[in-house]
Formats: sequence, C-alpha cells, structure tokens
Amino acid sequence: MSHDLVEPPKPLGREQSLALVASFPSWYHRIYLGDGVWTLGGRGFHEDVWGQFSKALPADLGGRSVIDVGSNAGYFSVETKRRGAGRVLGIEFIDMYLQQARRIREIWDVDVEYRQSDAHTLSGMQERFDLVVFAGILYHLKNPLQVLEDLGRICDDAILIETEAIPDDPRNGVVVRQGVPAVPEFKRKGMMAFIERDELNGDGSNWWVPDVECVMGMLRTAGFVHLSRPVFLQPTRLCMVASKRADSLLDLAAFG
Repeated sequence: MSHDLVEPPKPLGREQSLALVASFPSWYHRIYLGDGVWTLGGRGFHEDVWGQFSKALPADLGGRSVIDVGSNAGYFSVETKRRGAGRVLGIEFIDMYLQQARRIREIWDVDVEYRQSDAHTLSGMQERFDLVVFAGILYHLKNPLQVLEDLGRICDDAILIETEAIPDDPRNGVVVRQGVPAVPEFKRKGMMAFIERDELNGDGSNWWVPDVECVMGMLRTAGFVHLSRPVFLQPTRLCMVASKRADSLLDLAAFG
C-alpha cells in the first residue's frame, strides 16, 4: 500500500498476521498487515493502478463519498479512506474477498462499509457518490454498458476506471457491412470482443474486451463526458479517469 511501511493502527502481531494470510487459499490485493507481513510477496499490479489514479486525485479527498465496485480485499477502499474520503462503500460479490476486506478494515481501523452484491444489481441502488472506483471489473461483466450507465446515474462527479482492453494497433479491426445497400467497411476503432468461454487467460469469468474508443464511448454514454488521456500500464491494461463535471474534483489533465 502507499504508506511506505507505516504500521497499521491495530496490527495482529507477526504470527497472527502470517496465520491470517495462510488462512485463505489466495489473495489478489497486496496489503501490509504490520510487523513486516504482507498479504502477497512482490508488488501487485493494483498498486501501479493506484499510482496512476493518484495523479488525478487531490491530496485530500475532503470527505467526498466513494463507491468501490468489485472491491476485492479492499485495497482501493482503504486507500481512498486514508486519503480523506468520507463514506466509502465497497461492493464485492465473492465471499472470500469480503472476508479478507473485513479483516483488513479491522487492522487498518478504517470506517469502510462492505456489501455483498453483484455489479449488475446497481440499477436498484438509490444512494449517491462523488467518486466511483471501477478497477479490473468491466471485462468481467456480461452487460458492461448497463453497469456503466447505472454508475453514471448514482455518481455526482467522476469515475476511475481500469480494464483489460484491446491495444491500439493498425492490424486490429473488423470488416463490417453497413447501410442499404450494404457497403463493406474496415473499422479500426469502437470495437468490443466477446469472450464466450475461457479464451482470455483461461478465465471463464471474462466476457468482453473493449478497445479504447469503445471504453470512451461507453463512458460518454453513461454521462462521463470529460475524459482523461487513456494510459496503458501494461500492453492490454487501460487506465482512465472521467467526469460528469467540468469543475471535477479530479485533475484530468494531470492523469497522463
């Protein structure tokens, strides 16, 4: 985490922390537990994502509310809280990650609310938030545009998004026939590839991989009309921030 080995307020002690780590079959988030113990060895990709997001974030979030969709063990939830956020709600579907997040919340003594829920249920949410954290989730959704539109409805300011994406490459494209009569056209942008089984990394939970223009178009459709420059942290991992407001809390120009 971005605390340079600052000890958490309520560490368990080295032996108990090691036992906590071992009590779960796996961890995705690398989080410091105190006394030299981390949930994972080596730097995690989510830390690079947070480093990129941080370029656009103010030093103090000033009590703004945050929803962290697909919160996993709570890395982003805790980081936004430590950066001065007010209410932070983490949404996570997988029970194991919720258990991890709740233990991390105790160790770091942060007031973060966690709720077991699927992102596709956001359409019924009546709460509102200033910021949305949406990292590593879009390509796992059967209906990504629907979820982005739901987030646009409950968000008052901005979204921080990271996703698997088709990289910009002149060799990428599809031939489509549009109009009457149908005229063949080679399209290089505005595409999303459907993943039917486990073609992507052997993971059957992946459904769609968009290109940059598709992500930008979906964000605009969801109401996030002010967009940062797209940044690829890895060859197929895209980061962006976008806002509904010209006077956003985020500095979109600083993102790139």
